Amino acid sequence: MNLQQATPSVVASLAADLRRSSARQRVTCGGTADPRLLRIVDYIDAHLGDCELGEQMICDAFAMSRSTVYRLFQAHGGVARYIRECRAWLAHRHLAREPGCRLTWLLYEVGFASERQFQRAFLAQFGMSPADWRQACRQRARGSLLS
Repeated sequence: MNLQQATPSVVASLAADLRRSSARQRVTCGGTADPRLLRIVDYIDAHLGDCELGEQMICDAFAMSRSTVYRLFQAHGGVARYIRECRAWLAHRHLAREPGCRLTWLLYEVGFASERQFQRAFLAQFGMSPADWRQACRQRARGSLLS
């Protein structure tokens, strides 16, 4: 058994949270959304760890044109932005739960292709670097141990 089989994927363990919480809220306007969009969001959640996930992969999976996919995600800043924000959210959530994890491992686990891409997405979404967030989480964890 290799390490990947022994350790559940971060994406797999957090994707359920993503589906339950923010994913549906982000794509529904007043409680309704295009059913195609909801199916694509489920697909994105299931494939976030794949760094190849993008508009082309979605177009191929759903037999849709690129313009249709762009139209569906227009209100959310585009499909690439939506995917990037989901990945940053997963990383943020994982660091809060496991502040001792290595950032290099995490960035690839949640589907970022490079450290720079990860840093920029995280900073844009949360206003701090992943390293700063991890440090804050470590300090919080130490503080709760001392209490």
